Amino acid sequence: MKIESINNIFVYGTLQQGGSRNYILEGIKFEKAKLPNYSKIEPENLGFPFIIRKENFEVNGEVYFDVNKDLLELLDRIEGEGYLYHRIVVKVKTAQGREVQAFTYYPDENLIHNYT
Repeated sequence: MKIESINNIFVYGTLQQGGSRNYILEGIKFEKAKLPNYSKIEPENLGFPFIIRKENFEVNGEVYFDVNKDLLELLDRIEGEGYLYHRIVVKVKTAQGREVQAFTYYPDENLIHNYT
């Protein structure tokens, strides 16, 4: 599958239901989902979580479907894509049992180094 054809995004922090930035995704179809082989880190003094690769762990979150290019570009700006986070492709398992490819935001090495 080409990266350009992926239009799903997995969120695990401020963008998910109840999070401070979820309003950005309002009205978009989503499902609860799990991201295997990652762990969520929530530093108290940072104010937002991030994930790291970690075997035999999983991150609970939500996968949003049919995210258009303009919204994805807005999310890139909000998440600091390219310096704070990097948008990567992952495979998540939805609450309905489907495996889907989605983008998610993975922290920059500096963020990982400073808060783990």
